[in-house]
Amino acid sequence: MTTATAPNKVLLAAPKAPKPPAAELLVRVAREHGVSPFRQLREMFTLRYGVGKVGFDEYVSTGVFRPEHDAATKAEFIGRLGSMALNLAASPEKITKVRSFLGDKLVYAELLRGLGVPATETQALVHDERTLGQKPVLRTPSELIAFMCNEARYPIFGKPVQGSGSVGSVLITSIDAKRGMMQLGNGREMDLDAFAHEVVADYPDGFLLQTAIQQHEAMANVTGAAVGTLRIVTLRDHNGVAPLYHLWKIPSPKAMSDNYWQDGSMIAEIGPDGRIIRCAKGSGLDHAWIERHPVSDVTLPGYQIPHWDKVLELASHTHALFPEFGVIGWDIGMGAEGPIIIEANTNPQHVLYQQATGRGARNAQLLPRFEAAAAESERKKKIKLDLILTRLNDKKS
Repeated sequence: MTTATAPNKVLLAAPKAPKPPAAELLVRVAREHGVSPFRQLREMFTLRYGVGKVGFDEYVSTGVFRPEHDAATKAEFIGRLGSMALNLAASPEKITKVRSFLGDKLVYAELLRGLGVPATETQALVHDERTLGQKPVLRTPSELIAFMCNEARYPIFGKPVQGSGSVGSVLITSIDAKRGMMQLGNGREMDLDAFAHEVVADYPDGFLLQTAIQQHEAMANVTGAAVGTLRIVTLRDHNGVAPLYHLWKIPSPKAMSDNYWQDGSMIAEIGPDGRIIRCAKGSGLDHAWIERHPVSDVTLPGYQIPHWDKVLELASHTHALFPEFGVIGWDIGMGAEGPIIIEANTNPQHVLYQQATGRGARNAQLLPRFEAAAAESERKKKIKLDLILTRLNDKKS
C-alpha cells in the first residue's frame, strides 16, 4: 500500500483495491512460515465463508495465516465484511436513522460545538449550494483562492464532507500568495490554483477547511507535526456506554494524516490506563512490532497518553447523545488543552484492532460485549415496533 496522489491530482488519493494473494505470495508464506499453499487455500475458503468473512487478500494482510494461530484462534479474525456485520448487529439500521447525520463531518461537528463538546472548528465550506450560517461558503475556485489568500487562518486541515480513510485530505501550514503556492504539512508545496479547481470539481458533496489541531506537546514530541488521532471504540449495552478498546494511529513521519494504509504509519494498542501496550507497523508478511518511534526514538510501549481520563469521558459522554447506536468509533485528537473530537465512525473498522494487537476481533473478551450491544439494540427495536403497532391498533379502534 502506498501514499500517493492520482495522476494530475494534488490531494491524497485512495489506496489501490486489494487483490487476492498471487502465487508468489503464497510461495513466500510457505517458505517463511511453513504453511503449504494447499493449506493456505483451504483456510482462505473456510474463513471467507465463515462468520468472520475474511477476504482472500485479508487472509494475508491480517496475519491470520501465521502457524502459531490454531483453528479456533483463526476463526476469531474478521475481514471488512465481518467488521461491518458486527457493527450492523450492534447498531441496526432500523433504529439508527441519524446514521447519515453522524457521517456528515460538517453538521455533526457544528452540533457538538453548539452543545459545548470540544470538536473541530470549521473556517469555511466549499459547496455549490449549501449554506453554513454566518460562516463563508465558497462556490467557485476563484472564491476558494481568495479565501485562502485573505481570510484563512493557518494551519488548516482540508477534507471532504463525505468519505473516509483520509482520501482527499491535506494539511496546509502556510501560503505564498504571490507565487500561488501552499506549504503542506509534509514539507511539499502544492499549486493553489490546481488545488482550488480539484476541490470544486471532485468533491460535489462539499469540502471542509478546518482549523488544524495544535497537537499536545507530549504527543508532538513523539510524532511530529502530523496529528495522530486516538481511535476510541465505545459500546452501548444494557449497562450504558463504555469503552471497548483504544488505539493510537501514529502517522508516518512523511504523512499529513494518520491512516494505517499510508506507508510508514504505525498503530498502537492502548491499555485501560492510557499506556501503550504494543505498537505495530505494516501488514501481512511485512507486519512488525516496534519498540521505538523511527524518528523521535521515543520508546512506545509504556508511553502514557496525556489527559487519558478526559479522553474516555469525552468518547462515552458523546456516544450517549446517540444511545440508539450500539457501537461508535471516535477519532479524537489531543489538543494543547485536552482531547478534541474529529470524527464519529458508525462503521469502525475493527481490522485496525487486529493489526494493533495481533488478535482476532471476535475474541473471548470483545465478542460477548458486541453480543450484549446487539441484544440491547434488539430490545430497543422491539420496543419501537410494539409502540408502532399499538398506535396503529389505536387508530383502527
